Amino acid sequence: AVAARDQARAAAFAKKHEIPTALGSYEELAKSKDVDVVYIGVLNPQHYEVSLLMLNAGKHVLCEKPLAMNQKQVQGILAAAKANKRFFMEAVWSRFFPSYQHVRQLIQAGSLGEIKEVVVNFGFPLENVDRLQKRELGGGVVYDLGIYTIQAAQWAFQEAPQKIESSGTTNSEGIDDDVSATLTYSGGRTARLRVSSKEKLDNLAVIKGTKGQVTLVDFWTPNKLIDIDGKEKEWLPPK
Repeated sequence: AVAARDQARAAAFAKKHEIPTALGSYEELAKSKDVDVVYIGVLNPQHYEVSLLMLNAGKHVLCEKPLAMNQKQVQGILAAAKANKRFFMEAVWSRFFPSYQHVRQLIQAGSLGEIKEVVVNFGFPLENVDRLQKRELGGGVVYDLGIYTIQAAQWAFQEAPQKIESSGTTNSEGIDDDVSATLTYSGGRTARLRVSSKEKLDNLAVIKGTKGQVTLVDFWTPNKLIDIDGKEKEWLPPK
């Protein structure tokens, strides 16, 4: 089943993707007895209310990033998931690519040595995409593209940063559109991140260790990487 705030849009989506049931409200979906798991892909400001609606209705939830608009909302969602004993996860799909699993194996085996630095850039010219540029739509390049760079650093270091420094620019509405950040971890290890909705960047994630490094190409959807031996490795998506 698929649900939207507008029945016509739900019906059009259902027809395109051959989904048997189209509903005109999220409440209807929450009440559906034959739905066990819900994927939430609404606009950022709606993640909180729709996640709570589904969790409190007994559904397991996979919610699109960003999880919510602030820490308080995230805590509320997690509390609802625990109270209802339901599975809840942020939909960071990048981590499920074979290339990420390969890098995780290298890290766990010690092939890269101690991870010392992570460098991640992610940018495209997206000035005309309203969901990035408008405050009422939950805009901001950090909420949209920045999530991917932050998760890559956290995934590599597996701990919270001890210090965060950032700088950037904003658009005419005061919404961040180009941001650089340095995250400092234990032992002086660092992640250097940049995200931009103003220009295309190299869109690489480079994970550097004391014994070598790997580079994830188009790291948010990485079918390809430059391995520790300097050779390109590729996993073709299923047809």
